[in-house]
Amino acid sequence: MKVWQLAYPHNLQHVIAPDLKLTSDKVKVKVTKALVTETDVAIYSGAIKVKAPFIPGRFAIGQVTEAENDSFIRKGERVYLAGVTEDECAPDGLRVAGETADGFYRDFVLAGVDDVYPLPSSVTDEAAFLIDAIALAEHVVDEMHIDVGQHILVLGGGLYGNILCQILIYHRAVPILADNNPERLARAKRSGIYYTFPNDENLHQNVLNVTGGKLADGAVYLAFNNRCEPSVLFPLVKREAYVSFCSLTGKNLHVNLEYAMKNNVTIKGITESREFVSTAINLLANKAVNFSEFSFHSTREEELPALLEKHSGIFSSGAALPEQFDIVKFIF
Repeated sequence: MKVWQLAYPHNLQHVIAPDLKLTSDKVKVKVTKALVTETDVAIYSGAIKVKAPFIPGRFAIGQVTEAENDSFIRKGERVYLAGVTEDECAPDGLRVAGETADGFYRDFVLAGVDDVYPLPSSVTDEAAFLIDAIALAEHVVDEMHIDVGQHILVLGGGLYGNILCQILIYHRAVPILADNNPERLARAKRSGIYYTFPNDENLHQNVLNVTGGKLADGAVYLAFNNRCEPSVLFPLVKREAYVSFCSLTGKNLHVNLEYAMKNNVTIKGITESREFVSTAINLLANKAVNFSEFSFHSTREEELPALLEKHSGIFSSGAALPEQFDIVKFIF
């Protein structure tokens, strides 16, 4: 078996590893495509520490090559691989691919039958990489008990913020998207998100105008490439509102809770959404999300080290990574 193994920061090597043997309640999956994420770049650059040698790669899809005869997962099925799985030995009971456990930058993986999700033919490979963003959005809707007609302020207009707003619209809520990047706001408009505003001194008045002077019913802070002060959300929501802070991985956020405590605000932290993956696939199959405005860039797996090195330079400079889906094709 061939894997992309991180020997130390900035050193990703193509090495030969022992072949995987099929075991009970597992399926063997040939990885066909994987995603390059902010977390993968941070691990490659050394900003997130891992124990070497280590295989990065948080998200991937593949094809089942081996399965037990009585398995409901069939050989030949195209599947989405769960990035977060249960692990009784882990401190928090979870194993995160490409972060706390070896990831998917390799040609084969063994996965539990409950950790692979068959993809319907109507969900393309590119669309499958939206599953995590949609699952997180559904998790937000569930945790915040969002109801029809509620105004939800979303701070952070990147790819996950765009998807979250679309899912809020699907649930007949009213998203208000705030961001200081004109390109993000323009993309959101083209994606069907009506209320989009700069995150500036006029945001408070803009929220009042949209809500009829009643403030937002809830708010979400997306910590993906988001450098704005998290506490600005609290004066923009009603008393006893829900506010969620979301990230793909654990992230240090310094939040002033004084205003939240005065107004009995309920705070939620969301970093993984594995329980909503099947729901996300169903939403994609039913065309509930418009991703025509998103950019997808495909590259061959031998170009993976150069791609990570390029993004690592941007990441280390403090600049935001390109807002595109970098998909790596694994053909060995």
